[in-house]
Amino acid sequence: MICRWLALVSLLAGAAQAAPLGTLAYLRAGAAWVEPQAGQTARRLPDSAGARLVAVSPVSGAAAFATGPLARPGAVPPAMTPLLSRRPYTTSVPLQRWGPDPALKTVRARWLAWGGDGRTLLAGTDAGTVVWDVAEGRRIPQSQAPGAQSTSRDGDVTATSGTIQSPDEPGVLLYGPGARPGTELFSVRDARPLTATLNRQSQGSLKQFREQLDPRLQADERNWTVSVPRVTPDGRRVYFASNAGWGVGSAGDTTSAVFEVDVPSAGVQALGWLGTFEGHVQDVWPSPDGRGLLIVVTRHVSNTDVQTFVYAADLTARRRHELVRVDAGRGRRSLLDSVCWLADSRHVALSVAYPRQQDLTPANSFTPPSTAFTLVVKDAATGQTVHRVPGATGVACGPR
Repeated sequence: MICRWLALVSLLAGAAQAAPLGTLAYLRAGAAWVEPQAGQTARRLPDSAGARLVAVSPVSGAAAFATGPLARPGAVPPAMTPLLSRRPYTTSVPLQRWGPDPALKTVRARWLAWGGDGRTLLAGTDAGTVVWDVAEGRRIPQSQAPGAQSTSRDGDVTATSGTIQSPDEPGVLLYGPGARPGTELFSVRDARPLTATLNRQSQGSLKQFREQLDPRLQADERNWTVSVPRVTPDGRRVYFASNAGWGVGSAGDTTSAVFEVDVPSAGVQALGWLGTFEGHVQDVWPSPDGRGLLIVVTRHVSNTDVQTFVYAADLTARRRHELVRVDAGRGRRSLLDSVCWLADSRHVALSVAYPRQQDLTPANSFTPPSTAFTLVVKDAATGQTVHRVPGATGVACGPR
C-alpha cells in the first residue's frame, strides 16, 4: 500500500513538473536568442547584434529577426535589416539575398509575425504591411492593414478585421471553405449577428452588458472596438473580442465580450461563461490545440496608471484566471511587453515588468527599460512559474 502511495505521489509530482515544450525566442542584451525547447540553454542567433524584433515560424521553427538602431518609444521606426535563421540556427541570411527589391534590404517595421501556415512573414510598418513569401523568396502584395488578419495552419481559412466596404470599418471578414470570396460576419451597419447571440445570454455580466447596449451609440463606428480575429491552427474556429458598439471612454476603456465563430457555418456566439472584460481587450489568442485562450486586457485605473491583465481561459473546463497582475506587488504597475502560447498548449511565455509609478516619467517616455522586464514561462492551468529569463523582451513561440 505504501509503495503504491509513493508511486502515485511520484507520478503526480512528475506531471506537475512537466517541462514546457516548444521553441522559445526573445530579445536580450541587444541580440536575438532562441531556446530550441523552452528551458534549454539559449543560443544567440548569428548576426543578431542590434536585433529589435524577432518572430518564429509556427511550422518550421525558422527565426526571423530585424536589426537596426534603437528607436525611442512612439518614434518612427528606423530602417532595419531583416534576416532569417533556420534550424539548427547556425547561420543567418539577410532577405536581400533573394533579389533587388528594396523592401528585402531594409524595412521600418513595428512588428514581425508569421502567417499561420508558416509560409509568409509579415512586417507591420506605418505605411502598411510588407509580406514576404519565405518559401519562394519574394515579396508579395498585401492590401490589409497591419496586424489585421490571421490564417489557419493549412492556409485555407483567413479572418481579417474590417468589412467588405473598408478594412478600417469595425467588423470581421471570413475567407475559407464555404466563405469565399468573403463572408462579412458583422458590421456597424448590421450588428445583428452580435446582438442576436447576446440576446441569448440570460444571466451574469453579459445580460447586463446586453441591456446597456444603445442602438444610437452602435450606429457610430467611433463607439466600437474589435480585436484582431484569430483563427485556430486547425481552421475550425475564430475568436475575437468586441464591445458591440457599447461606447468608448476618453481613455479608451470600454466593456467587451469574447466571441467564437464556427467557421463551417460562419455562426457567431458570445462566450457567456467568460463574462465581460473592463478596459480595452488588446488581443484574444487561441492555443495551438484550440482548447485555450489568452485574453490580454489593459485598464486605465487613473490618468497616469495603466495596468495590464492576461487571462488564461480553459474552453473545456469553462474557467479563467489571471496570470500577470496577480504577481504585482502593492504600489506597482503590471506591464506586458509580449506574450505567446508554447507549442504544448499548456504553458505560456510572458515578458512582464512591475515598475513603481514614480519610476515612470516623461524622461523615459513612461516606459521601463528592457532590463526591467522578465520573461516568465507559466503553467496556464495553475499559474505556476516554471522558467524565468531576466531582461528578455519580444517573446516569440514556435513548434516543438
